[in-house]
Amino acid sequence: MAVLAAAKRRGRQGGRPRAIDDEKLQQILAALDAGASKASVCRSFGVARSTLSGAMGRVEHRSRVAMPERTS
Repeated sequence: MAVLAAAKRRGRQGGRPRAIDDEKLQQILAALDAGASKASVCRSFGVARSTLSGAMGRVEHRSRVAMPERTS
């Protein structure tokens, strides 16, 4: 654990890098909003459908946390 803490202090981050970074995700979302199918977006950007679903889930989760819905 001490080694991980020291690496974190040096600015290192462990784990596998994301297949879809934020810039690519914005392009994908724009394509989907324009009417492209998920299958065609996956082929165009070279990602698996499960990877796309996970990335879209992160975005939905982030937006729900940032702006919770109001119920009046």
